[in-house]
Amino acid sequence: MRRPTIHIIGAGFAGLSAAWRLSETPGLDIVVHESAAQAGGRRRSIFDEATSLTVDGGAEFVLTTWRATLAFMEGIGARAQWRETSQDGVAFVDMASGERWTTRPGAGGCPFWTLDSRRRPPRTRWRDYWPALRLLRAPPRALLKDYAPSLGPSAERVWRPFALTALNTELDRASARLAGAALREMQFGAARPLAPVHGLTRDFVEPALKALRRRGVAIRLERRLAALDCRGERVATLEFEHDRIDLQPGDAAILATPPRVAAALVPQLSAPTEFNDAIAVHFAISPPSGAPGMLGVVSGAFHWMIGAENRISVVIKNAASLIETPRETLAANLWRDVAALTGLSDATPAWRVVRQRRATFAATPEQDALRPPLDTRWRNLFLAGAYVQNGAPDSLESSVRSGAAAAERARQWVESF
Repeated sequence: MRRPTIHIIGAGFAGLSAAWRLSETPGLDIVVHESAAQAGGRRRSIFDEATSLTVDGGAEFVLTTWRATLAFMEGIGARAQWRETSQDGVAFVDMASGERWTTRPGAGGCPFWTLDSRRRPPRTRWRDYWPALRLLRAPPRALLKDYAPSLGPSAERVWRPFALTALNTELDRASARLAGAALREMQFGAARPLAPVHGLTRDFVEPALKALRRRGVAIRLERRLAALDCRGERVATLEFEHDRIDLQPGDAAILATPPRVAAALVPQLSAPTEFNDAIAVHFAISPPSGAPGMLGVVSGAFHWMIGAENRISVVIKNAASLIETPRETLAANLWRDVAALTGLSDATPAWRVVRQRRATFAATPEQDALRPPLDTRWRNLFLAGAYVQNGAPDSLESSVRSGAAAAERARQWVESF
């Protein structure tokens, strides 16, 4: 008897997560099709000859409270390759005033740590944090600015950095509902960031591919899906550039592509139309001894500075105003702030600028409302990706969770035959 086949289109984190979840079910043939020459989607590593560094598309982190991602990492044997960048709170600096502090949230997600002035930013009050509780019940059309202060120290040192980091969206436009979801995932600040030791490809993508292949999952690269042939209530054929695959009645497909690709393939698909950029710049120089592994920057040219053994990386969120800046100019301007913060030489070291165009969908109420459900009008076609509606903002965790949810729905479809 022929085994049912589930085809996954896209080998980004949503597609890999879907394949991993499906590989736990015996009796299925699973095939992953990826248009690029390597898996990982936009979250993958490249080797830069100018700096002799292996760099990721951005400076990616996994939070210790991201259960779906951590379970995936544990399952494929990749958890040991990730390190905590900040074990004793998160260090910050205000470039305008020169003030430095370390935010030390309490363990377990209890917000009572905000009552201790030594654990929160200077000139903020405990009541500046309590809007977070109301955010957990925010309606879909509400804005973050309607709940949190938009002026004063708490806006600049708490809420604006939070909106940019968690949502890649400015405080004034950010969705209150998505902000509440991000706070819930962060357990009110108890989450600690994990960074890959060698990069996302070596420390996540490659272990995932090896684990999937051990389970019999077929990974097919350089296969771009050109069209879906839909008949009645189901997808009948997957039309690739150079061949086609006819789906049998018990087969299914998971479309784990970026939203723009999905919208081109699926008629009348609702999907986000506004996206925000991000920029990461990697400098080939070791951070000075004693420098924090991760530093949040207020009133500076960038939002985060991350130090590793052989590099200093800086990250700019919601970077539309700088995305077209010449790379040489951008690197030189950013290095001036890095040098001022670290005491290193003003001479700019070798660098690599990574522009992340359309890094995330804009986390506004309007764009959140455009996110599609994972089910489509065709009963054997399911959607996966951070843009798919799951109540959470665009993140690696959202991608992994979405892939697992689509896999469960595809499995249920197959088992109905």
